[in-house]
Amino acid sequence: MAHENMELEMIEELIKKSDVVELLSEMKDLTQLSMDLVYCVLLYGDEELADEIERIEERLDVLSIALKSKVALAIRSLEDVRQLLPIMELAESLEVITDAAADVAETVEMGAEPHEVIKKAIEESEERVFRVEVEEGSEIAGKTLGEVKLASRTGMHVVAIRRGDRWIVGPDKDAEVKPGDVLIVRGPIEGYKALLELVKGGEG
Repeated sequence: MAHENMELEMIEELIKKSDVVELLSEMKDLTQLSMDLVYCVLLYGDEELADEIERIEERLDVLSIALKSKVALAIRSLEDVRQLLPIMELAESLEVITDAAADVAETVEMGAEPHEVIKKAIEESEERVFRVEVEEGSEIAGKTLGEVKLASRTGMHVVAIRRGDRWIVGPDKDAEVKPGDVLIVRGPIEGYKALLELVKGGEG
């Protein structure tokens, strides 16, 4: 019940503070992110990334309800329906794609092995997607991505930042890294190991 109340509060806040373009843009970004993550879940059975896909699906459901509510409130005539229907259809398509990614992740978590063709295709990539959490007192906490220069120091690129139930997809150099943030990064395994040292707390 508490979870449902939180969702309703988030939806109401989105309806009040976000416009249709903002909602649709976030849905598009999260859908793309879910597809990026599902490849690594398929290949490596990464349960942490599978959990992130489930979080994305939950967030997308909230965004979709908010967007559809705003569109419904904007309809005043048949002409409005004609103009707004493609937006509703696009939102529905994005939701279907993300639901499919979540289904794949759940299947892998249950122990299903990906087909050899899928594994071969993904293994050809020299980079992987990883998930790291920034600890309190870490070297990069409280700094912007531009200041920490992760790409030059580790070879890792930040694909997204999850802060609670909110996502920053494709963050720029001015995005601040905060304790508790979950970073979704892409790069070589060596860079991932170097990044793990940077996100550790002061006593790590």
